[in-house]
Amino acid sequence: MPNAKVNAKPLTRRQERLLYLRKWLRHGRRIASVAPSSRALSEATCGRIDARTPQTILELGAGTGAVTRVAAAAMHPDSRLVAIERDPDFARALDNAVPRAEVVVGDACDLAAILQARGIDHVDVVLNGLPTPSLTVEQRRRIADAIAGLADQPWVSQITVMPWVYQGFYRCRFEEVRFQPVFRNLRPGGVYHCRGVRP
Repeated sequence: MPNAKVNAKPLTRRQERLLYLRKWLRHGRRIASVAPSSRALSEATCGRIDARTPQTILELGAGTGAVTRVAAAAMHPDSRLVAIERDPDFARALDNAVPRAEVVVGDACDLAAILQARGIDHVDVVLNGLPTPSLTVEQRRRIADAIAGLADQPWVSQITVMPWVYQGFYRCRFEEVRFQPVFRNLRPGGVYHCRGVRP
């Protein structure tokens, strides 16, 4: 993404919340949440990041960077953090807020091409803020195929604001699924930590 950090300040929390609300009112289910993830939910999402070891970390649907900020603070100094966000306004806010992240303005459905363009064939952790159950079958397939095609199967940490509701959905798609509830969020939610994309 072009360097917009020079003259731009990160959004305040109030500005972030207003931006999310505007986008949610305009786009509805295309936006995963009416507000950025809470600190507690962001920390739970980043639970598979290892500060002791350099990792490649991928974030899908990064929004304005609530999870990205926690990931950048938690990761090893030599880790690589690539954050993909489709909405240009969100991506601009994210780019200004988290200098350590490589912000990609793009669609997660093009994940295979995005990774290839950056020479990435190994990812340790995927932080997923996309409203996955709301995606079409084809969209889910393209994202899952890109993850399944990586050299090693990463942990996929999927945010949800509907605790336990989609447990069966994720168990059908991953070999291993662990759910971590998080009640300290605007809407009580949690994180599905998943690994091993089923064929």
